[in-house]
Amino acid sequence: MSQGILERPTSAPTEAGRDGELLEKLETIYRRNREKALAETSAKLEALRQEFIAEKRDIVPDALRGLDRKDFTYGSDGRGPGLRYQSLAKAREAGLDLVRLRGLYDRAKGKFEDIIKNDVVKKGPAFSYHENVVGSVADLLERPPFVFPDPDKEKTFFPPYDGAWDRTQQDQASGDGRVDENFSYLEGSMARLGSRLRAHNHDAGDFDLICSYREGGYLVPFRTLKTGILQVKADLTALLCKHHISTYDEWGWSEFNANTRGRLILAVFWNWEDVDPANEVSDQWFVGGLNCSGDGESFPGTSVQATPGERRIVNLYTDMAFPAGQRLWVYVGLSDRIYAFLNDVEIDISIDSAWQLNSIGIRSI
Repeated sequence: MSQGILERPTSAPTEAGRDGELLEKLETIYRRNREKALAETSAKLEALRQEFIAEKRDIVPDALRGLDRKDFTYGSDGRGPGLRYQSLAKAREAGLDLVRLRGLYDRAKGKFEDIIKNDVVKKGPAFSYHENVVGSVADLLERPPFVFPDPDKEKTFFPPYDGAWDRTQQDQASGDGRVDENFSYLEGSMARLGSRLRAHNHDAGDFDLICSYREGGYLVPFRTLKTGILQVKADLTALLCKHHISTYDEWGWSEFNANTRGRLILAVFWNWEDVDPANEVSDQWFVGGLNCSGDGESFPGTSVQATPGERRIVNLYTDMAFPAGQRLWVYVGLSDRIYAFLNDVEIDISIDSAWQLNSIGIRSI
């Protein structure tokens, strides 16, 4: 499915025209706003990259510039010190200030994480792992499941869902970095969502970035029958969920930071003048993902974040109340993201995650 395309719901004929107009506005306005935000984020990351490169030029001595692996030998019998040791020794001999270089990297890493943090969807209430585990006593007591829906205040939706929305896609890679794949698993007839993201950089330079992001989900209509906030209970089953990061240390002074993450997102739309989301919250820990950094010598490899067939039920709550009798569009989606911040570290990074959305329960509380 192409980016930003909505399959038009075919509900009540009397409201079909209005629904179609509303969804067209949602698609147009969201795409325009999101593309602007992504462009601003990309520009900030590139500016940070250029700032790092310029300052590193002042730190790295001329004798170390332009070196390649062939400039370091292991000795004729192959039992001499390795490339990492030799490159670090050569750096010290040339007068490289490793403390200053590490300080530069730490500052750039902090700015990089701030840019990423400000680009994610606004975080809602705090979530804990037990809310993701089916059968948790705490979840059953504090967040009762929809066992017998009350038609006066709640409704449960089951597949197939009419409004499939491949909402956002972003790719950015510098230097020899490449985003090899950005694929959506969104499939309305199968109630499937998720994505496959894969990227690499096998010859990272002084400062290289990799960013790849995808989000998609489903829209369902809901009319509030009482004034209050909304509780949305999403019931999902894992089809596959693998995250991978592998790295290779190019030099003794290399550094990297990389992470993968999967989030469950709730957005509520209603027919305000600008048709922006009235409220948007997310479960930041739906799939914890991988978060690693260092010199590239250690990496997690492949991690199965959810076993096939594993079921997760998550409650999300809006931060605002909606009036009774208000017609809303409720969106439930998954967003997957990979980021890598590289200083002379090679990397392969990927997410392969597909889930089935078993049901969407919506309640006015």
